[in-house]
Amino acid sequence: MPDTEALEEALPEEAQDILGGQDPAALPEDGLLEKVLSSAGEALWSALGNAGRAAGVLLTVTVLCSLAGSLDTGGRASRYVLLAGVAAMGAVAVSDFDSYMQYGLSALQTLADYSRVLLPTLAAAAASTGAVASAAAKYGATALFMDVLLSLARNVVMPAVCGYAALAVADAAVGNEALKAAKKIMKSLCTFLLTGLSLAFTGWLALTGVISGTADAVTARVTKTAVSAALPVVGSILSDAAGALASAVSMLRNSVGVFGLLAVLCVCIGPFSALGARYLLYKLAAAVCSCVADKRLSELVDSLGTCFGMVLALNGVGALMLFVSIFSLIRTVL
Repeated sequence: MPDTEALEEALPEEAQDILGGQDPAALPEDGLLEKVLSSAGEALWSALGNAGRAAGVLLTVTVLCSLAGSLDTGGRASRYVLLAGVAAMGAVAVSDFDSYMQYGLSALQTLADYSRVLLPTLAAAAASTGAVASAAAKYGATALFMDVLLSLARNVVMPAVCGYAALAVADAAVGNEALKAAKKIMKSLCTFLLTGLSLAFTGWLALTGVISGTADAVTARVTKTAVSAALPVVGSILSDAAGALASAVSMLRNSVGVFGLLAVLCVCIGPFSALGARYLLYKLAAAVCSCVADKRLSELVDSLGTCFGMVLALNGVGALMLFVSIFSLIRTVL
């Protein structure tokens, strides 16, 4: 039988307030989902406030640049006003973006760390019901792809997002078509890597699930037939007892799975709220900026919002992998 105490002990700090004291082996208490949703609402409200202040600063810079440009009747200072606006926006956004980039990477690491406790427990429960090959294959696939995702995040995606932000600032200041093309390449690289990794993971999980699931089903039938044939009376009793034990372990697996899903959801609340709020409000600010200021300033704000969106997508891929893997292990049946 799998050990569920480690699950509660390894709960991330983000989930302690909500799931602390909840027995992973028991079905969730009434009102637990409401607590999760309430916590998500509070986090989103707080994130919207923080993002609103940051977007407000960018809008203020835009309005000041627009006013300064309107006072320059000769048009000789417009370039310097634009450069000053770009510098101010870059200074505000870069410091803000750096902290949230680290926040997103930290959340991804937390998901990976907790998966190393959660998935073996679920896999052990699934293996106890006879799905040995399926459980091992699904756990191995998730562990491998989570490590690949973390490596890509640190070495490729995050540097590419930083490069995209730097190119956005440079493009706003200079207005060069080559910089615009480089920006598109950076964004396409991140999108291709995250999309490709997600598709590869789901495809590999489905393929290994079909192959290993068939092997488990054949093994279970052969074993049950062999025991019943060797010991006609006792063998039948043993088969029935094994079936009852498998049903009990299946209930335990489902409870642990629901507990794990809620824990992953709790970890995702903070970064998803913070990054999502900044993405949405920066895009909204860019739309407002396009009505009152130079096009390059609005494009800069829009690009900065895209940076938050890419970090959000990175965390979304990690969460998606865990959700799919947990659901797959819960539904591992013979």
